[in-house]
Amino acid sequence: MADVERFSPESLDEAAALLLGAGGDARPLAEGTDLIVEGAEGQHHPHMVLDLKRIPELNRLEYDERNGLRIGAAVPLRTILEFPPVHGLYPILADACGLVGPGERPEAATLGGSLAHADSAAEMAPPLVCLRASAAIFGPYGWSEMAVEALLAGAEKVVLQPGEFVVDLRIPALLPRSNGAFQGAVPPEQPSTVVGVGAFLVLEHGLATCCGARLTLGGVAPSPVRALEAERFLSGKELNEAVLQEAGELAARCALPGAGPTGERFDLVRGLARRAMAEALERVRAGARS
Repeated sequence: MADVERFSPESLDEAAALLLGAGGDARPLAEGTDLIVEGAEGQHHPHMVLDLKRIPELNRLEYDERNGLRIGAAVPLRTILEFPPVHGLYPILADACGLVGPGERPEAATLGGSLAHADSAAEMAPPLVCLRASAAIFGPYGWSEMAVEALLAGAEKVVLQPGEFVVDLRIPALLPRSNGAFQGAVPPEQPSTVVGVGAFLVLEHGLATCCGARLTLGGVAPSPVRALEAERFLSGKELNEAVLQEAGELAARCALPGAGPTGERFDLVRGLARRAMAEALERVRAGARS
């Protein structure tokens, strides 16, 4: 196999020039973790590898009230976890960043790297989908933007066009009377994976009735699964224990369509969904009281 050339560009313009020169035969990396997988493993051996960790845009971590949160793809999960706006306004992200999946090294994990691999995407993808996050993508021919939900749809790994990579993820400012929570667990029968459920709720002025919901499940399919039937069920409902139980069961049916309402995996998903919704509800109400 031919030798691999390695470069460490210090700007997006420099990265674009290198990618253009490589003619699509390059793999962008950050902090030693793939931000993109081009085709199936073992079928593509690039002649050029770009280490992107010196590019400022991939290391940004910013928040403002109008535009929301922006997180560079090379930002470590530990740094995200310690960022005050994440704890104060987006605790659903802190829930996921603090959960270490089987075989993961929290000191080395980055946001972009987590999304590039199916095992850790089960933790990070559900909160990002619930928050309507989008990914800013850069490549040899410029910029594009894509919803995280679309970026991860239908594939076990993020697959972009040759030479493209995720620069940052953009999470919009929260609606009034809204908040979310993430719950994850390792199934006893499959200890190498994590099953996770993200829940995001928007309440009416009285803080009792739901006027919008997102429920997203990870680790139950190759890509994140929206529990659309459960979301529709919650809309317009006064949120009490019985409603949360029913929504949890609908979410489990969506995640495991071939399973009956029994079994360890069904019970696990149903319980995670109910707890995530209950925690999101409490956070909305606590935020309104403060």
